[in-house]
Amino acid sequence: MPHFDDTILQSIPHPALIAVRGRTVCFNPAAAALFPDLAEGAPLPAALPSQPNGAGILLAGGQSFHFTASPVGEGTLYLLHAARLEGMSRSQLDGTVRRLREQMAQLLLNVQLMDRSVPEQNACRDRLADMNRTLCQMLRLTDQLDLLRDLESGGFQFAPVTLDLAGLCREITAACTFLLEQAGVALRFDSPLTSLLVNADGELLQKLLLELLVNAARAAGKGAQITLTLAKQGQRAVLTLSGPGKDDGRPLPQLLSGTAGEDRIPQPGEGAGTGLILAQCIVALHEGALMMERTGGIRTIVALPLAKKDAHLPVHTARHDYTGGFSPELVALSDLLPACAFRALEVE
Repeated sequence: MPHFDDTILQSIPHPALIAVRGRTVCFNPAAAALFPDLAEGAPLPAALPSQPNGAGILLAGGQSFHFTASPVGEGTLYLLHAARLEGMSRSQLDGTVRRLREQMAQLLLNVQLMDRSVPEQNACRDRLADMNRTLCQMLRLTDQLDLLRDLESGGFQFAPVTLDLAGLCREITAACTFLLEQAGVALRFDSPLTSLLVNADGELLQKLLLELLVNAARAAGKGAQITLTLAKQGQRAVLTLSGPGKDDGRPLPQLLSGTAGEDRIPQPGEGAGTGLILAQCIVALHEGALMMERTGGIRTIVALPLAKKDAHLPVHTARHDYTGGFSPELVALSDLLPACAFRALEVE
C-alpha cells in the first residue's frame, strides 16, 4: 500500500483521512475521534462512500457532516465538517414565497372566471365557495410567512404614523362581527374612549388585532362571546381580548410560542402556530408588551405607547395589497368561517 506524507493532514482541525482501494492509509485525530474503529489498513468507515470524487452529506457519530472526496495520488482524500441544517436559506424562502404568490394569483384568476361563467346552480356555487375559502386560507398563511420573513430579516419597512387606535378597533370590530356570527361567535367592542392616538404602523396593527381575534374566537368556540376592550393607562394604550375558551393546560410561554407540547399531537383545524409569533414580532417592533393570563379562559393583553401630545393624524399611502381583492378580515378569519361565508363575494 502506498505511503502518504500526513503532515498537512494532522494539522487539519476537521476530520480528514486518506484511503486507497477502500482501505484507510492515514488519518488525523479528529477522524479517529469520529470513527472509533479507524485504523491504518482497516476498511474505510461504512458511512463514507467509496467514490473517488464527489461531495455530499452523511451522518456519523450522531451528527450530520458535509464531506468532499478528492483524488490525491493513488488514493482519495476525505474532508468532513459539521453541517448546520437550519432549514431554508433566505434565497430559498424568497423563491418559495414568490412561487406561492404566482400559483395563488393563477388560482384566483381561475376562480373568478369560473364564478362569472358557471350557471346559477347550488352545487356549483357551493363548490366555488369551498374554493374561495381554501384560497383565503392559503393567502393568509402565505401572507404570514412573507411578513415573518421580512420582520425577522429586518427587510420590513416599518412606517409608524400617528393613528387613532379607538377608531381602528371600531372598524375591525364592525367588519368582523358579521363574519364571526357565521362561525357562531359574538364579538363586542367595549371602550369609553372616542379616540386614542398611538404611534404605530397601521397595516401591522390591523394584522395584530386580527390575529388576536382569530386566536380568541378559535378558543371560545361556537355559542361564545369575546370582548375587545380599549383603555388608557398612564402613557400606554391597553387592549384586552377576553372570553371563555378551551384551556389545554399548556404553560403560557408555550401558548405564546404557538407550539404544541412534546407529547401533544396538533389536531386537525388547529392553526400553524404562526399567528401568535407574528403578533409578538409586531408588538416588539412597536416597543409594546404582550401577555396572557388565565381567567377561566385565556385573556390576552397588549400595551402600546401613546403618541406624543402634539401629534397630528397624517395622510399616508397604503401598501400593496396581496389579498387578491378579498377583505383582510375575511382572509384572517378564513380558518374559522363556514363555506357559506364565501358565497357571492364581491372581489375587487
